[in-house]
Amino acid sequence: HGYQLYHSDPSGNYAGWKAHAIGANNQQAQNLLNQEYKEEFGLKEAMKLAVKVLSKTMDSTSLTSDKVEMSVVKYDEEKDQVFFSYVSEEELEPLTKELNEEGNTTTTT
Repeated sequence: HGYQLYHSDPSGNYAGWKAHAIGANNQQAQNLLNQEYKEEFGLKEAMKLAVKVLSKTMDSTSLTSDKVEMSVVKYDEEKDQVFFSYVSEEELEPLTKELNEEGNTTTTT
């Protein structure tokens, strides 16, 4: 079945999810994930959605790459290995810039 995501609450109940948010403003984040997540997303689209969720739920006027830490878990079928890596600020910069620009155009129209 590939990667699977589960959330467990303090009572011990758990549920499987395609995308999930916890923490402050989690309901707003969860609503955004429910509306915009698509199973066919590639890595870049998923990263963009994650940054978008953060930008909409953080207590900040604009999101910058120095305010975000992101990591990626990937499976390489050829090597039959799982890889974990941190996403650099340089990789996040275009995503945060694009989302900030989208936010500016939607608020000014």
